[in-house]
Order: sequence, then C-alpha cells, then structure tokens
Amino acid sequence: MKKRFIPLIILLFFNLPLCAQAETDTTPTPATSPTPPPLQVQGPQNVAKLTFQTMEDGRLLVSATDADENPIRGLTPENFSIHQGPKTAKVLTVEPLATSKEVGLNIVMVVDNSKSMKFREAVGPLSDALKAFYSTLRPIDTVSAIVFDDQNTTTVDGRALHARGIQTKDSDQLRAFLRHGLNEGLTEGTYLFDAIRLGLDMAGRMPAKDNKFLVIFSDGEDINSDITAKEVENLAGTISNLAVYAVDYMPGPDMDPFLSQLSSQHHGRSWKAASAAQLLPVFQAFSSILLHRYLISYRFLEPPKGTVAFEAQKLTIEEVTTIDSSPLLNQIYFETGQSELTNRYVLFANAEEAKNFNEKNLTGALDKYRHVLNIIGLRLQNNHEANLRIVGCNSNVGKEKGRTDLSRGRAEAVRAYLRYVWGIAPERMLVEPRNLPEAASTNRIPEGQAENQRVELYSDYPDILDTVDSAYVQKVSDLNQLRIAPHIESEVGLADWQVDLFCGMKENHPFHSFKGHGAPPAEWTLPLDAVLIEELSNCGSLQMKLQASDTEGNSLSSAEPILLPIHYIRRTEQSTQIQGYKVVEQYALILFDYDSAAIKGRNQAIVERIIKRMHQVPDAKVTIVGHTDTIGKEAYNLALSDRRAQAVKQTILAVAADMAQRLEVKGVGPNAPLYDNDRPEGRALNRTVTITLEYKQK
Repeated sequence: MKKRFIPLIILLFFNLPLCAQAETDTTPTPATSPTPPPLQVQGPQNVAKLTFQTMEDGRLLVSATDADENPIRGLTPENFSIHQGPKTAKVLTVEPLATSKEVGLNIVMVVDNSKSMKFREAVGPLSDALKAFYSTLRPIDTVSAIVFDDQNTTTVDGRALHARGIQTKDSDQLRAFLRHGLNEGLTEGTYLFDAIRLGLDMAGRMPAKDNKFLVIFSDGEDINSDITAKEVENLAGTISNLAVYAVDYMPGPDMDPFLSQLSSQHHGRSWKAASAAQLLPVFQAFSSILLHRYLISYRFLEPPKGTVAFEAQKLTIEEVTTIDSSPLLNQIYFETGQSELTNRYVLFANAEEAKNFNEKNLTGALDKYRHVLNIIGLRLQNNHEANLRIVGCNSNVGKEKGRTDLSRGRAEAVRAYLRYVWGIAPERMLVEPRNLPEAASTNRIPEGQAENQRVELYSDYPDILDTVDSAYVQKVSDLNQLRIAPHIESEVGLADWQVDLFCGMKENHPFHSFKGHGAPPAEWTLPLDAVLIEELSNCGSLQMKLQASDTEGNSLSSAEPILLPIHYIRRTEQSTQIQGYKVVEQYALILFDYDSAAIKGRNQAIVERIIKRMHQVPDAKVTIVGHTDTIGKEAYNLALSDRRAQAVKQTILAVAADMAQRLEVKGVGPNAPLYDNDRPEGRALNRTVTITLEYKQK
C-alpha cells in the first residue's frame, strides 16, 4: 500500500507572459553589454497585486488582481504606466487576452494519475474541473499533456522518467488522453518529480522569450521518482520567463512547503483544496487568473530630436571709416548726498599726466563723456578769453532737500579739478549754486532724482562746449545681434540644454554659451558689440553646437557643426576694387531736455553743419533716427522720439528744401538704445536724434 500522501500534478506552460514580477532572461549576455534597469509597471489604485512578463520587445502580458485576488477587468491604457529607470513608455494598447486572436497559449499539462486519486474519490471532481478548463482553450492554443506511467519510461538527458505525454491542438485528442490516464492508466507509483522533470524539459525547448507557466496540482508527496526536489528546483531556475502555480489537494490548513516555496520563487501563486468539492472552484479561480490578463503594447518615448539654426544666412563685417561728431554732454553727475567726483570720469592726478591728452584719440560718445572735464579743461587752456559758468544742483528731495551748500560743494569740486589739473584761473570760472536744475528731470522717480544731482557747465565761448569730432576706422557688421532659434522636439520635455559658439572650427573653448534648464526660449540673441565684432572678424566662420538632455536622460547633440559664414571686407580690399571705401559720418543732437523735442542752442549750429556736409556729399544716404530714454510709457516715448526726428527734418528742410527725397526719418523711442539706461549719463545721451551720412569715398 502506498503512503498516505500521493501527488496529483498538473504542469501548465504558456508561451504567454505571465508572472508575479518581471522575469529576467537567463540567456548569457556579453560582458560589454550594460544591464538595463528593470522594467516597472504600475496599474490603477485598486490593484492589490500586479504581475507581468515580457514578450517580444514592446509587449507585456499583465495580471492585475484586487485585494480578494480576483482579476480586475475593463482596464485601459490610461490605467497603466511603464518605466525603465528614468525612461517613460507610452502605453499604446491594452487588450484582454481572452479576445486576442494573435497570441496563442503554449500549455504543458502534467496530471498525477496515481490510484490515490481514485481512493480519495477525486477523479470525478477533477474531470469536471478539467472540463471547465477545456472550455477556455482556443483553436490557436497548443497543449501538451503528461501523465505518470508504471510500465514505460521517457528518457531525458539519459534519465528514465516514469511519464509519457502528447502535444496537440485538438481538444478531443487531449480529452481522450487525460480520460485514459485518469481511468485505465492509473498508476501504483507516484512520480511527481519525474513528471515535473519531463515538463521542464519541454519548457526548456521553447524559445527563451516565450512565457511559460508551471501549475502543480498535488494530493501528496513524491514517493517513487528518481529525480529529487533539489534537481527540480535547480532546473526551474535555468528557464527564463517561468511562472509556477500550485494546487495542494490535501486535508489540513497548511500548504505543502515545497509547492509554496516553488510558486513563491517563480512569481506565481498557490491554492489549498482540502476536499474534492473544492477542486472545481479552485480550477475556476486558476483559469480566471490565468486567462483574464492583458496584452499591453508600448513604446518608450523618443529621445529629443532637432537642431538649432542661425536666423541669418551669413554675417558681413566691414572696415568702415567713421567720422564721429559726438555732442559734449555738459552735465557732471554725483552720488546722493555727495560732492566728490566719482570714478565714472577719467581724472588725471596732476598737470603732468594731463599734458599728452588729445580729444581726437577718443572714440564713441561714452568714451568722450568720461573725459568731459579733460576736454573742457584743454579747450579752456587753448581759448584764454573763454569763461565757464559752473551751476551746482541737487535733487531737492530727502537728504538733499534745500541743500544749496551741497550744490555749491559739487560746483567747487569741478572748479578745483579744472584749476589744479588744467591750470584754469579761478576768476574765469563762476560758481552758481541752486536747488533743481533749470530744465530738471522728473523728481517723482529715483532715476529723475539721480539726474538732478548734477553740475551743469556753460560757456560764453562756443568752442568750449562744441561737439567732439574724431575719425577712425572701425569694424561694423550688417547685423546688430545674432539670433539663434531652436527647433527641438521632445516627448517628455527637456531637462538641460546648452548652445556653444566657437570661432571657426576651433572647439577647444567656446567664446560664448547659452545654457539653461527646462524648455528653451523661442530664440537666443547675442548683441554684436565692437569687442565681439573684432573677435569674429578673424574667424572666417562661426560654428555652433547643441547639446541637450530630456527629463529621462536621453541626450541630443549636433551631428554636424552648424556654420555661419563670415564675410570680412577690409578697407584695402575696397580701394583695390576701385569701389571706394565705406564712410559713415555720425552726428548726434543731444541735450534735448527731459520730455522735450525743442532744438535749442548749439544744436541749431550742428544742424547747419550737417546741411553743409549734405551739399558736399550729394550721394550720401541720410538717416535721421529719434531716440528716448526708458522713463515713461513706451507708446509715449515712441511718439516723442518721432517728434524729435521730425523737428530735425523740418529744420533741415527750412534751409534746404531740395533735400527732402534724401531723408529717411523714423523714431524708435526706448527701443534699440544707444547707451545704458541704468546710468544718468546714458539716459541723457539717449535723448537724442542721430543723423548718419553713409557714402563711398572714391
């Protein structure tokens, strides 16, 4: 008589993905192949347990059960999220396995047909349970069935196993095979591990990416197999995509340790059936969990794609002879409550330092303004009959309110510098203190108050405050700024980006970089100032490279350098080609009072000088542009700048009506500022009209 515990086993191997957790393919990989992070799948909040197995790339078979271990139905792509490390996948489709016509089940079923089943009156209930299972099979499913055999053996790897089996798509053939095994084919011996070994051999012959299920139905221990439990465990560990399920058909509340451990190690589940009456419900639960799964197709989001581009097709840099007539801003600014001259001005320590000063060497209005006291000092030296009136002012608010003593101190500081450095006699310089300037800026805002903290200089001799004229060759470009536009597509959004600019093909150090986090701006701009134009003139071309990474760590870099050709025209080349060299004469009418378009004083003389030059150079293109500072509303300042430009135009036409067709007039307000609006002198210089004569000098 056999021992009490006699097993009945069913092994199911499916070529569909199903496991409690993601299976790892045990196929060896080259040492150089990096191991990707594990796949992570999440379901809706009411999922108590979610398991999955991978099929081919981009497909999963997922089981989602609730707290009662019942399958959750009706899930859609919105209910799932898939990640691998930082990468996010887009869930494309979610299809119930039962409705799929593409994925067939590959099942290996091992049935324990020992006589103990008949002794326990379990053959009938088990046959009924199998009928419920047969009803779930589809024509596309392939089933292999294995039963015990006392008389014959099947050799696997040199081992004789007391088991036999068939493989079929014909459900009638399957039913006949198992019916015979559970009736005429009942065995005296219990060959649990032999049957498992034969089933594992069949599973091992399946493609590595096929998903396999091992379901063990046992009514007791193995008694007669030559194969050991340890051999079964070791072999199961070598098979990829294997999931194990177990049904323990034994009296008592405790689950068989071997079955429990094997199912746990291979991401499955075990059931306890204490009586024959429980077999049908257990098989129904098993079939439900097995078959009510989801086929999920997905793809990982694409890495960022795109590039960046220069807005311009090329950059032209040209050597231009510039005749620059800059107005002399007659205002010296002071810090609040202070009367000392600041380092915004170039101040010589003594007469020895000042003796080699020459205003002709200065370029640009701001450079000339920094030397305003030296220019006036030298002109007073050269014009002995000229006198200077020095008017000290204050903002008349706060700590400066009513402080004419502060105003006098400021004026005295200017007189002292001109006296001791430039040797101007004190009697030639009249100091006059007052509170606000005669033409004060608005005192309601800090910018206006800073402008009123000043000394104003006036002379009875026109040459002292005349324009500062200079001629020099400078490099100018046909663009005011470089505009760079990104064209980048990212499904998950950018984390970091960087655009590097290189001179020519030199990639050792970029001369400028744009970098940031998150979405890039619509464009990047790089102002082309004199220093940068000088550097670019020797490059031949401008190279740009892009690097970016998205929020999932995917990177993007320029496959090829993006080039902007630079056309550099030298003055000597212009002359050689008998085209003449380009000359730009620049005149600025400043000292428009705050919020004024009136042309006063020496500005009138400058206009007359420009009219004379226009007659001397009849081919010159004449451009009149009005500007303002940034104080006030933009619309108002645009209108003010236009009034200033029109006032200059009308002054010209009043003397030379025949010039009308040569004049291009516009007002740009606070846009395209000539100087820094953050400083009082910058705002004062921006209250201007510039007149440019451009022509070729043969």
